[in-house]
Amino acid sequence: MPPEQPIRALERDGPLPASECAQGSSEGSSGVPELNGKFSFSNDPKFAEQALHTLPSGFVVVSNDGTLLYVNEAFASLCGRENQLIGTKFAELLSRGSAIFYETHFAPSLYLRGALNEIALELLRPDGTQHPIFVNAAHRPAADGNPSQLHLTVFSAKQRKQYEAELLRAKREFEEVAEIVRRSADGILRLDSEARIASWNKGAQQIFGYTADEATGKSFKFLFSRESWDNVADALARLRQGKDDYREGIGLHQSGKALNVSVSLSPHMEAPGTLIGASAVIRDLTAQKRVEKALLQSEKLASVGRLASSIAHEINNPLESVTNLLFILASRVEDEETKQFVVTAQEELARVSHIATHTLRFHKQSTNQTEVNLEGLLGSVLALYRARLENSHISTKVDCPGDPRLICYEGELRQVLVNLVANAYDAMRLGGKLLLRAQASREWKSNAAGIRILVADSGMGMEPDTLAHIFEPFFSTKGIGGTGLGLWISRDLVMKNGGTITARSTTRPGSSGTVFSLFFPYSKS
Repeated sequence: MPPEQPIRALERDGPLPASECAQGSSEGSSGVPELNGKFSFSNDPKFAEQALHTLPSGFVVVSNDGTLLYVNEAFASLCGRENQLIGTKFAELLSRGSAIFYETHFAPSLYLRGALNEIALELLRPDGTQHPIFVNAAHRPAADGNPSQLHLTVFSAKQRKQYEAELLRAKREFEEVAEIVRRSADGILRLDSEARIASWNKGAQQIFGYTADEATGKSFKFLFSRESWDNVADALARLRQGKDDYREGIGLHQSGKALNVSVSLSPHMEAPGTLIGASAVIRDLTAQKRVEKALLQSEKLASVGRLASSIAHEINNPLESVTNLLFILASRVEDEETKQFVVTAQEELARVSHIATHTLRFHKQSTNQTEVNLEGLLGSVLALYRARLENSHISTKVDCPGDPRLICYEGELRQVLVNLVANAYDAMRLGGKLLLRAQASREWKSNAAGIRILVADSGMGMEPDTLAHIFEPFFSTKGIGGTGLGLWISRDLVMKNGGTITARSTTRPGSSGTVFSLFFPYSKS
C-alpha cells in the first residue's frame, strides 16, 4: 500500500487529518498537535503517513460495520496478504472462533469501554494456517458527526510467546542453579565489597555450624583462625585485580573445633575494574587430610616393615649363636640359682627372636593359643624390670584374685604387658606405685563375661589431647627416644587375641596417673 493511502483510508464524509492519529500530544498555536513541542505533522504531512505505514507492529483502522479502512505493512505481513485488504471485513481475516469472539464480545466491549489491551485472537492466513496475535484497541468516536472508528494495534503472539518461553527457561535455569547452590555440600557464599557475608547456603551451615541468619552480615574473617586469615585476606586483596584465587587454611566451627578448609575466591567486577563483591566456595578438607595422613602413615609402616624384615634377617645368626652358647652354659652350671638365671636368659632370648621375626614383621602371630596363668605372666614381666623399678623407688603389686587363666598367644600378650610396664616406668622415674591386676570381669557395654587386666601407675599422667592419639602409629611423647609404634602394635596384638584396650589418665596434682585396661571375653565356643 503506498504511503499516501493511510490518510485517504481514514476518510469518511471528508478527510481525517493524519495529525489526529497522534493521541496524547499537545496542540500548538496552529491547532495541529506537535511532537515533543518542536515538530508538528503540519510541517511535513507525509512524515505521519510514512511513520504510520512503517510501524513495526500492525496498525488497522476498522469502521463501525467491521470494514477495514486502513492497514499498514506490518499487518499485511501478519495476514500473509499484500493486496485486497481494504474493504474486507476484519472478522473475515480471523479464524472461526476468533471471528465469533470479535463480533460477540470484542467489538461490543470496545464500544462500551473505549479501550482493550492485549486481547488474544488468531489470524487465518490464505494457506489455512492460523497465526496468533495480540490486539490493543481503542474506539475513536467522531465529534463532527462522522462515523466512529476502531483503531487496532496488532503484534504477533509468537514473538511474545518465544520471549515468555525464553524468560521461563531462564527462570527455571536460575532456580535450578539456585537449588544446586542451596543443597551443595560445599559452602557457597556471596561477599560484598567489604568482605561481609551476603548469602549463606546449607553447605556452609553444615561445615561451620552457623545458620544463615547467624552468618549473614558478618565479616568473612570470623570463619578463620587468626593465622589463616592473613593468607585469606591476601587472596581477597588479589581479587581487586580481577584474578581468581585459591587458598587452604584452618576454619573455625561454631563449637570452636578447628577445620581444614579450602577457599576458592572469584571476583565480581563492575566496569571499569571496580570490585563490587566476590563469591567464595569453601570445602571441608578435614576428612581428606585425615586420609592423606593415614596414607602417609601406611607408607611409613610399609617402610618400617621392610626395615624390620631386613633387621630380623641380619640378627638371626647372632641370636642363634647366643642361644647355642646359653644351651652349653646351662649344661655346665651346677648352682641352682645360676641355672635359673640361664633358663630365664634363654626364655627372654627366645622372646627377642620371636619379636624380631614376628612382631616387627607385622601381624605374623604364633601358631596356636595356649592357656596362660596370668599371675605367673604378670610376675615374670615385673621381674624383667625389678632392678630398674627398685632403683627408681617404684613399689609394685601383682593382684590376681581367683587364679585367672586366659587362652591366648602368650608371647604376644607378654609383649603387650612389657610395653605397658615400660611406659609406666618412664612416667615414674622419680618414684611411684605400679599395680598389675588380673581378674574375672564383665565388659560394661555388652555385659560379656571375660578377663580384665589392669596396668595402673601413679606417674605424671597425660593430657586429653595426648590421650586421644596414643594408639596412632608414630605418635610419641618421648621425642627421638620413642618410635611411636609401641601402643599401636600393642592394641593390634590385643585385638588379634579377641580383646580390647582402653586408657584413662589424669594430670591432677596429687592424684595423677594412668590406667590401661585390657579386656578379653571368654570364648563363645
